Amino acid sequence: MEQLLNYFSLGLQDKGVGETIGMEIETSFVNERGEPITLAQSQQLLILLCNEYGWFAGKMKNNLLTSIFNRNGNRILYELGRQNIELSSASGDPVDVFLDTKEILGQVYNAAARVGAFPSFQPILDTEEELLVIPDERDAIWLELDGRQALELLARTSSVQFTVSVSLANAIQCLNKLGRNLDRFLADYPQDEYWKKYIKTSKANYNLLRYGGPLHFDSLEHYCAELVKNKVVVGPKLVPYQDITNLDIPLYLRSIWWYFRLRRYDDTLCIEVRPLGRWSDDKFAEQMRMVFGILDS
Repeated sequence: MEQLLNYFSLGLQDKGVGETIGMEIETSFVNERGEPITLAQSQQLLILLCNEYGWFAGKMKNNLLTSIFNRNGNRILYELGRQNIELSSASGDPVDVFLDTKEILGQVYNAAARVGAFPSFQPILDTEEELLVIPDERDAIWLELDGRQALELLARTSSVQFTVSVSLANAIQCLNKLGRNLDRFLADYPQDEYWKKYIKTSKANYNLLRYGGPLHFDSLEHYCAELVKNKVVVGPKLVPYQDITNLDIPLYLRSIWWYFRLRRYDDTLCIEVRPLGRWSDDKFAEQMRMVFGILDS
């Protein structure tokens, strides 16, 4: 557990709560009839953004363009579903990130319209179609681990996540504040039901608290002790934490889907706030005000 404690505590720049933020915004796209766009359409969208909107090709897998990026460090990529496109913003000043994100989304919507695709502002896309697309090796591992039925549940959900800087001194206090207010988040987060069903449906036999997680921690040591109760994904199987010698910590942390979780980006400690539904773009400011209101209380 010492390696996790060191990861979260050593070499950090001391930043205030919310001094910097990042955003991850997932958006399902549909055609004029309200049906999920095809894989060909989502590929055309990414290619058009590169050809005419100043984006650059990132990863390719099996002849699919799976991610693109711009000069400011923002990324656009698939999120499981062929229709579900994620914007992952570079972190920075909250005002700058909000403005940059809105500008990028405008570009995406304009480019999407040219290929017959339109944003669907809803957290769960109501369709019986199979949407799952496996663009890279990591997703292929999850498919073997979980099974298609479980992953299909998540392929039709779209969320918003905020990553908020915190200092080491107040990180646990901030996590606990968010945990005490979970009901406020879940009231507007219908995909919670899908995540719980995913955990139960998966062939992996996860610890039930791998999703959601504990909501109160006594210390950073307590936080890490709760983390290591979850096994590590090694290929398409789960291995007890204590049996791992060379742990890829960032990858491990990404595979434990707590409502509120600590993350580290370079020398900045952050809390990722996850249970936020994808509604209209106008909702972002309201969602962020709720988060900051809780953290400032």
